[in-house]
Amino acid sequence: MRVLHIGNIANNAYNNAKFLRRKGVEADVLCYDYTHVMGQPEWEDAEFEGDPDEFNPRWEQVDLKGFRRPAWFLQEELASHVPGRREQRFKGQFRLERLVRDPVRWLHVFIKYRLESMLSGTEPHPHAVDFFKIYPARKWFQQWFEGYDLIQSYATEPIHAMLFATGQPYVAFEHGTMREIPFEASTTGRLLALAYRKANRVLITNPDVLAAAQRLGLTNFQFIPHPVDESKYRPCSSPLRGELMNRHQTDLILFAPSRHNWALKGNDLLLKAFARFTRQASRHRPILILSDWGQEVDRSRALIESLGIGASILWTPPQNKMKLIAYYNAADVVLDQFTLGVFGTVTPEAMACGKPVVMHFDRRAHEWCFAEMPPVVPAGTEDEIFTRLVELTDDPARRAAVGQTSREWVIKHHGWELVADRQIAIYRELLQR
Repeated sequence: MRVLHIGNIANNAYNNAKFLRRKGVEADVLCYDYTHVMGQPEWEDAEFEGDPDEFNPRWEQVDLKGFRRPAWFLQEELASHVPGRREQRFKGQFRLERLVRDPVRWLHVFIKYRLESMLSGTEPHPHAVDFFKIYPARKWFQQWFEGYDLIQSYATEPIHAMLFATGQPYVAFEHGTMREIPFEASTTGRLLALAYRKANRVLITNPDVLAAAQRLGLTNFQFIPHPVDESKYRPCSSPLRGELMNRHQTDLILFAPSRHNWALKGNDLLLKAFARFTRQASRHRPILILSDWGQEVDRSRALIESLGIGASILWTPPQNKMKLIAYYNAADVVLDQFTLGVFGTVTPEAMACGKPVVMHFDRRAHEWCFAEMPPVVPAGTEDEIFTRLVELTDDPARRAAVGQTSREWVIKHHGWELVADRQIAIYRELLQR
């Protein structure tokens, strides 16, 4: 079985392919026109110091301590192949002279999909120009897809799988991309909505997008957890803890690695609750470790200054995953997000390291996904975050018990084997049709 995973936002494709290869599946990753540091194998599995360029890391200049990216991870550049793409990047370009080579087929494709979309009673419907904008990349995707039994596509890549996979079934992998993009009045929005509906299966990793799936009229979806490797994320001694305690004269380490986006993550709620905690829980000398990334870092810095808690805040650059494991294990409590009610990778990673995680958790949004709810510590308001901090920091035995239960839950309901086995079962079902 040969499976191509295309698109590698946040290393989701890389992790899935790695898990599948442990199970004997010949899984490759195609990462094209995307060189963000967090979508590189080195960010996930290499141990290194320093901060590579965020958008164009030069790994040959970094000591990776012997790590080499696997041969099955394919880095390509579509922009250099297709006229106009270097300037447009992912937006595509209408090239009439290329379209006339096969106008009848593409007119047929447009009419077919347009009618199907209209008859389904869903919005939005694709426009003819949407297909023409994507057309110039056809040759390269068909070459890349050749020889694979199935295509698994991430982010907006279901569009290319829908249009350019030549007879192979394709699976669409949702990782936050279904919340808004398919409802945009844009080429990407219209085609992605159609690509989700045409997919042989849609894998949903965010429980809260169930409503979006229903709004799109999908019947071909199922839940699968975010790929997290609990054999790598595990409890272990962390020299970093002792370093932090000595350097900052602290007896309580709180870690909040989520990016700064107040609407999605509720960073402001956390900072206000922490300010109360530092004032009222005077017997502790806490520090709160924040990650210096996200759209609203400056806004968070301004709030920290106004709250007068700067001396208790430690900023770190975004940490590669091997360093992140050290920070999880150094912390007493990990804090994730406080608005959405669902978790990404921070929560299960920290839980797998045996740490209690405080976050806003919407139980109802998860009832269709998990028979057993995760043992997170729920908090969705400033008052609730403050209360949970007091409860956990005053009771080390409870912290330890929640951490142990958390790891057990991850292994049972979120482990890498479960993620891989579910995908393999889907592949076999689709390929036997």
